[in-house]
Amino acid sequence: MDKDDAENFYDKIKGIYNHPKEQSPKQIDNVVNKGISSEEILNQLEKLGKLRENGILTDTEFAEQKKKLLEQLK
Repeated sequence: MDKDDAENFYDKIKGIYNHPKEQSPKQIDNVVNKGISSEEILNQLEKLGKLRENGILTDTEFAEQKKKLLEQLK
């Protein structure tokens, strides 16, 4: 994963992460409940880890996003 990959990934999640109150619960549910496979969730976790390692996400931001992804595995 390079910097461009990290920035693209962050672009996908930043709207939900930075402005959750601006989106309706239905919009957030649509994003969360897309039927993402376990493999895709694990790939996203790996990308989150690399974003944190590269200083793009803080430890707190990483932990919050990790929790959201892991909840989808249930």
